[in-house]
Formats: sequence, structure tokens, C-alpha cells
Amino acid sequence: MRARSIGSCLRLAIIGFAGISVAAGGVAAGGDAAPGDAPRPAWAAPPLDRAITVFDGRSGETVTLEAMLDRLATADAVFLGETHIDETTHRVELAVYRGLLERRRGEVVLAMEMFERDVQPALDAYLAGTISERAFTEQARAWGQYRSAYRPLIEHAREGGFPVVASNFPRPLIRRIAMGGLEVIDDLDEGERRLVPAEIFANSPEYWRRVDNTIRGHVGMMRRDSDDQRLTSTQTLWDNAMGESCALALDAHPGSAVLHINGAFHSAYWDGTVRQFSLRKPDARVLTIDVRPSRNPSVAEVDGRPVADFVVVAESRAMDRNEGVWGVALDRKLDYRLHLPDQADSDAEVPLLIWLGDDGLTSEDGMDLWKDRLGGEAAIAVLEPPYRARYPDQSEGGRWFWADSFASDIGSVVAATERVWGYLLRNHPIDPERVCVAGEGTGGTVAAAIALLGDRMEHATHVFEPKRYAKLKDFPLPLPEYSDGSDRAVSVAVTGSAADEAWWRDEIEAYNEIGLSSEFRVIDKPKIGRDGRQEASLRAALELPQAETSVVGSAERVAIPADTPRARHWSRLYALRRSAANGQPLVLVEVGDAAQDSPVIRLDDRVTAESVAQSLPRCPGPFGGTTVLLLPDDLDDEQIEAWAAIEENDPLNRASRFHRVRVARGFSGTGERVLPAVLATLESEGRKNVLIVPAVFCAGPDLMRELERATRNAADRMTIHWLPGLGGALGAAPAQQD
Repeated sequence: MRARSIGSCLRLAIIGFAGISVAAGGVAAGGDAAPGDAPRPAWAAPPLDRAITVFDGRSGETVTLEAMLDRLATADAVFLGETHIDETTHRVELAVYRGLLERRRGEVVLAMEMFERDVQPALDAYLAGTISERAFTEQARAWGQYRSAYRPLIEHAREGGFPVVASNFPRPLIRRIAMGGLEVIDDLDEGERRLVPAEIFANSPEYWRRVDNTIRGHVGMMRRDSDDQRLTSTQTLWDNAMGESCALALDAHPGSAVLHINGAFHSAYWDGTVRQFSLRKPDARVLTIDVRPSRNPSVAEVDGRPVADFVVVAESRAMDRNEGVWGVALDRKLDYRLHLPDQADSDAEVPLLIWLGDDGLTSEDGMDLWKDRLGGEAAIAVLEPPYRARYPDQSEGGRWFWADSFASDIGSVVAATERVWGYLLRNHPIDPERVCVAGEGTGGTVAAAIALLGDRMEHATHVFEPKRYAKLKDFPLPLPEYSDGSDRAVSVAVTGSAADEAWWRDEIEAYNEIGLSSEFRVIDKPKIGRDGRQEASLRAALELPQAETSVVGSAERVAIPADTPRARHWSRLYALRRSAANGQPLVLVEVGDAAQDSPVIRLDDRVTAESVAQSLPRCPGPFGGTTVLLLPDDLDDEQIEAWAAIEENDPLNRASRFHRVRVARGFSGTGERVLPAVLATLESEGRKNVLIVPAVFCAGPDLMRELERATRNAADRMTIHWLPGLGGALGAAPAQQD
């Protein structure tokens, strides 16, 4: 079987929830309709056998649901590990319960983590019909998603008169033992003592390694217990109580099998609760099931170290309440841009760069950054961040993730990256041995996550000046003991400042310990020579010759005109292209640093009607639109006439009858050239799709906010797009600006 880089159930859940497809519908509480029943309503979920794929967990071979049930029926105890909020998972549980009852003629005891041992009387009373369902859910402290998740199981047991065991350790006692230690047990009264396992056995070191790995990002908030102290941990008490409850159920119901429903971590790798049961019933035959939500069960694979006897991959369709919200899973496309060198063919395979830009930028920006420098020698795929966002300067750019959906956002990008890689290698002449995934800023953080979480690609990873990387520690590491030993060839090189190094030091060490070859490169002044360093690193990773450089004269300083991602990117492109054309190095100067002792190039001075006339931005939209250029206030008459000539000659309309350009002056007051008046004229002409662009290199947020406020009335009736300047147009031919 092919190795997975991560064996933990948590990692599979993270990736499985990414980009999930969904159709309208729900699930009936009673499960799937039997043949001959009434037609399925429109809101019903699809038949279960179409929503799952079942694998033999040890061989990786697919089996039918019926074949799995036949084998499960031979066991004394079956442990089913679940994610608590997935709808299809709960349908699988009901199908397993029904299948076992049918095959064992009703001799099945259902045991559930979701109920604690002290609520057994309430559970028994409801099953016997002596208390109402409302009283039962209140007295039994039913979980918040009880109705949609676990009620079908309880109702089926109630209707058939089958026993159900509340298996978990009571929370009130957990708190007391956590504070006072195991000695508290000796002081319990007889009734409370029966709720505590007769013996408390330690969990295995491997189990605790998985626990620690899962919570590694939060160890500062957790108490680091010794092995002895861990005997009183909630995890240990839970597993002991659930394992003993299942053993006692076998004693109380001779000839019956026990089906225990629990969170997947408690039964993964036959550890935790399963091990605690086996310590008490060493001769019992045990089989386990691991249910994993997935975007598309039909193409799922199970490999690496076996996690359970059976793995059921279930279509993730809808989720129960979790932290106050419900959810449905939706299919989502992630776009990317692709460039292939002209010489690429089956006899001349080229390397592949997969690039992830910083927040605030787009895939087009990333292609602009690398196509000129690497495009003649390498294939370049630039991923579009999954979220579009409008930034303070009204420019639209991408965003890779949000804090509260970090895991699923990253999971989507990991899955998308592997699909891009697979598609390109299947369909284009790309050398699979020369693949590099790289990114900068927040995109660099995502690139690191791809190296950590991916399980298919072999590639070098380059992370340049990462941002917003703290939540990487929320992901468990791909522990090598849970793969089959066929490790992927993946490396990670992180470049950043000394301030970044303090955080990354432990992370890099942890990566190296699990066989993920990693290093951190400290750059004292990351802005100086950044582009040259990045290009040299990527050329080395792609096994391309290093670029030849010819430097003429001393470095010139270029002032970035605004503190925005768009202004930085356009300034960077201008500097790169001018330097490539003239051979003269340029250094970017941040806002506030431009007024130093040496002169700087002020990019607004380079934006003239002549310099941008042939590369004006077009209004986006399927039927074109009008680009409105807003002139600065400080232009002289000659400059104003030059801009007016652009409108008269209209290079956009000459190139496409669907596009045109108009010129506006000012955005307040009166006059036919004031921006609101220009928009009113366009509206009267039936032209309602407009792109507004200040005729400067890149305007700052203050001006763009003023423009947005000045045009709000028109925005109700027109579609208004924004671009903060003409820096992209100027960058098309910077060498001509001298």
C-alpha cells in the first residue's frame, strides 16, 4: 500500500472536509428506505450504499457494506470511531447497529460514549417507556446534537426493547479526581464508587504520543503531566470507563455482542478504549471501524499503517451543531493560472513551480512576478487564494484562510494543490523529479502546510518571509510510525528574519525529527536583495542554471507610494522590470522612509498619459465596460490635454468595441468632468459597468475611501469596480520611462 505521510484520524478529517460536494437534502431519522417502501422524498439523503466506500482496513481492498456487516457479526465487541458532527457518519452507525441486530437475532448491546455512567437510570427509564423523551434528554445530559446524531440509535433500541449502556466516566467525578487524585476514589460512597472502574489502567506510550502530537500547538495552555499523573487525566478515565463498561456488558448479556460508539481517537490503532477493553477481556474477539468524512468517497484510498479493521469513507454532506453553528458541505472550485515554456514537449520535460502569493494579491500578480524570470525554463502554476477580499484601498485581492476556519481552509488548498500537480503531470511534459511548491507571506505559511499535510506529492518547499503562521502548530505532525515506511521526498526551507527564527526553531526541529528535511535561513535585512535570493533559491530547487546578472552603477531607491499590498507589488514589478532592462539595481523604500538623505524615484512622476496609453486596464465583465480615469488635482494644462486626448482617441475602444475610456477631474463640486457627473452621463447612456482608476501609480486607502463614499449613490444602480492606480499599466514597459 502507498504510504500516507500522516496516520492520525485528525489529519484525515482535516483534508476530508475540504472542498466537499453537496446536493440538496437531509436524512430521515429512520435511515434508508427499504425496497418497496414509498418513494423517497426530495429532501432525503441518497441511499447509504451510494454515499460510502468501505475498505478492509488492513489490506486496503474495498468490500461491500454487507460483507463488512457479516464479519462484524462474528465479533464479541465492535468499536466504531466517529467524528461527532457528520450526518452520513451517523447513518453508518445506524446501519451497523441494524445489521448486527439482524445477523445476531437481536443479541446486541449498544454502548455509547455520549452518555455517562451516572445517567444509566434515566436511559433505562426512557427505554422502558416510563419517562418522556424531554425528561430523558434533560436527566441524561444529552449532547447538543442528540436529536440529529444519536436519537435514531436510541429510538431503534427503544422500539425493539434492546439494551443500551451509558459507558462514559461521569463528569462531576472527573473534576473531583482531577483536583484530588485517585485517593478521592477511596472516599466515595457506595453508589458513586460503582460508577468508577474497579481498576484504572494506564494508556500506552504510543497513545500519549498521538495525544501530545494532536495538541502540540496548545501545550502552553496544558498541564504537562508525568505518566503517573496521567492516570487521573480525563482521557485515561474516559478510556477506562468505556472499556470496562463494554466488558461488563458482555458479562451481563451472555451470548450478545457489544457495539460501542465513540470518538475515532478512542479506538484508532486498536488503542485507548479498545485496549482498555482487551485488558479486561483478553479472549474476546474485537473488530473496529473508523468512519471518515470525505469530499468524494468513490475515489478515496486507504493506505499507510492500518488504523482499524474497517475504514468507512462517508460522503460529507451536512454537519450537526458545532460551536453554535450548523453546516452543509459545498463543492468549490479553486482557480489557478498556468504557463508552459514553448520548448516543453515529451522529449524535453520542464520543472514545475507551484506558487502561492501573499494575502492581498491574485494569481495574475503571481504570474507577473515569475513568468518573466522563470517562464522560459519552467512551467509555472499560480494558485488563486480561495477567498476574495476587498482591501482598504478598494483593490481586490486574495485571502488564504480565516482564523476560525483555518483547518478546513488549509485542507482545501492542500487537496487543490495535489490535484493541480496530478493534472499537470498527467497532461503536460513536466519532470516529476523537479517540482517546487513555494510562497511568500501568508502564501508561504500555506506552502509549509502543504509540505506538512500533503500525502502524495514529492517536492521541495520554499517558504519566504512567512506571515500568520502560529496556527500551523494546530496540525498534528505526520508521525513516521503511522506510515508504511515509504516516505515521500519532501524538504522545507524557510527564509525569514531573526524575529521569525525564534518561533520556527522548534517547528523546524520537530519537522526534522519526523524525517521532513527542514532548515531556517536567517536574513538580517530581508528587503535588501529579496528578489534575487528568491530566484536563486527556486532555480536551485528546480535544478535550473543560475541567472547571469550584469550590474551597472549603484543602486537606485524606489519609493513605494502607499502602505498596501497592491502598492508594494506594483512597485516591486516596476523595479524588477526596470532593473532587468537597464541592468541597474533598484531598492524599494517603504512609506515613511522615502525622505532620507539619498534621492528616490517617485513612481507617481512616471505615470503620464503617454506612458500608460497603450496598456490601460479594462473594465471587467462579460460584456466589457468603461474605464474612468480620475486625474490628480495638481496637473498643468498640458498634462490635462494629454489625458483628454486619450479619451478622444480611446485606445480601449479601438482594441475592443465592448470597452471605452473616460476621463474625470475631481470627485466633489460641480461640472461635467466631476466623477459623479461622469457616472451620471454613463448611466444615461445605458453604460452601467464601470472601472474607476485614479491616474496615479497607486493611491492610498484614504483617497480610495473618499472616492467610494462619493460614488455610493451611483453604486446602487451601476456595477462599480475599483483599481487604486495605474501601476500595473506602467509596469508593462518600465524601461521606456527614462
